[in-house]
Amino acid sequence: MYQDIIDFLQRSYFVIAYGITLILSIITYQKYFDTQFKYLPAILAYTLLNEILGYFIRYYPEFSFFPNLKDARVNEIIYNLYDLIFFPFFYYAYWKLIENETYKKWIKTLGISAMLSFAISCLFQNPMYTTLYYANAIASWVLLICIVLYFKDKQKTHKTISQPYNLVFWVSIGLFLFHIFSPFLFLIGYLRYDLWLAYNLKNILHFLIIMMYLSFCIGFIINRKKAFG
Repeated sequence: MYQDIIDFLQRSYFVIAYGITLILSIITYQKYFDTQFKYLPAILAYTLLNEILGYFIRYYPEFSFFPNLKDARVNEIIYNLYDLIFFPFFYYAYWKLIENETYKKWIKTLGISAMLSFAISCLFQNPMYTTLYYANAIASWVLLICIVLYFKDKQKTHKTISQPYNLVFWVSIGLFLFHIFSPFLFLIGYLRYDLWLAYNLKNILHFLIIMMYLSFCIGFIINRKKAFG
């Protein structure tokens, strides 16, 4: 068991960032428990558990949900399901945070389109065997648009973009930093695996994950309830 834990941390060291962020989100929960991010700790917990489960399915076939599959190590289905919860959560949160009605309509239309892209992708890709990377890329780009619209909305309401005590600011920075690069990394990983290996892009992805969650952590630590929004 001890060696299993060591192997896990060596292969998935970035998961430590998930755990630290989850703990901070719970400790500081009273600051935002009645806001649009009230379910954020649940999303973080789901992310952590999903990553741990994905690891054990990949390296320990006995954990497989589908032992009869040709390759019992296949774990892509859990990540595809994760996307269907992760992205709508943030689409809805930004839809609620934004005041401009035109921006809200754009987010609603784009959010529905992003979710439909997952259904369309299933016609061409088997979600049991592969990540729906095209749909994931579309969903990421829509999330980036939501973040940009959020900051534009702040400008229109005569508020500065930089709001160091606003949890939404730090979460948005973290999400933007990760999702502006991750779609391209995922596409390269699935379409040009030789480049993925040659340039060790997995480490870059892990670095982006750590940076994203570091931004979340800063937000949880310094945010003030009155500054949320």
